[in-house]
Amino acid sequence: MTELTMEQQQSAVSLVAKQMTQAKTQAHEIFGMVKAFDFTQKLLTVSTLKLLANIKETKQYKDLDIYDASGNCQHVSTWDEFCNLLGFSRQKIDTDLLNLSDFGETFLETSQRLGLGYRDLRKLRKLPEDARAEIVDAEFSETADKEELLEKIEELTAKHAQEKQILEGQLKQSHANYEAQSKVLKNKNDRINQLDIELEKKKNHINTLSPDEKGGLLRKETSQLAYNAEAILRGQVWKAFETLDSHTQESGIDHKQFMVGTLAEIELVLNELRTAFNLPRLADGDNRPEWLREDFEGKDYSAEFNAILKGDNQ
Repeated sequence: MTELTMEQQQSAVSLVAKQMTQAKTQAHEIFGMVKAFDFTQKLLTVSTLKLLANIKETKQYKDLDIYDASGNCQHVSTWDEFCNLLGFSRQKIDTDLLNLSDFGETFLETSQRLGLGYRDLRKLRKLPEDARAEIVDAEFSETADKEELLEKIEELTAKHAQEKQILEGQLKQSHANYEAQSKVLKNKNDRINQLDIELEKKKNHINTLSPDEKGGLLRKETSQLAYNAEAILRGQVWKAFETLDSHTQESGIDHKQFMVGTLAEIELVLNELRTAFNLPRLADGDNRPEWLREDFEGKDYSAEFNAILKGDNQ
């Protein structure tokens, strides 16, 4: 890095001091203009607000010495003190600067001309950006009516409040649904965990049983499942058949074929179980299939076979 000569350092210090002096001078001038222009009306115009926005942004108010209304010299170090010496509160000036930033020069001048108050502008600022743009971006003639503008603000405010209420209701419902689903999921997970624990306990218990005890336990569990299936057939399916039969008597619509088909599906499952595990049809103590029993009478296919040989089936 190149070192500055003594002459260059002095020149730089002089330039900074000059700039600081110019900034202070400008701040004093703006302060005087604001005091002179807005003293009687207590209303900060758009032009004044633009000057104040620059002072606040560049912090030109710092280290100013300003005479108050009593003629006493006041040293300014904060924005709050500067605003008070102007005769306004910091909150008021900051609100005006916010309105200038949000609404722009044109609409703020229109609002001042029509006499809109802070309450009206606050309502307008709370509206969504697209709704606010309907008013801010509109063109107002010199003869524009204040009441018409206020009515439009109230209309959009009411519409926004209604939309907000609907969205809050939807959000509340979504939250309630989420809570309910979370609760159901938690209960389901708790139930699964409990079943896993019981299953593990049962496995450990079964490993300690003798073959006869283990077989008895398995039969008990199978009987329970079969009982549940029987209860459904005797209860729910039976009730459904009664309802179908009543509907037939009332309307004349025949449901018998449908009912037969339903029973056929149940019988099909039973036959599949019997076939899959090679089970006899009766629990008579004989585990041999029917075709191996002495009293088995199979269908005589000899007549059909002879007819095929003779060609009688043509």
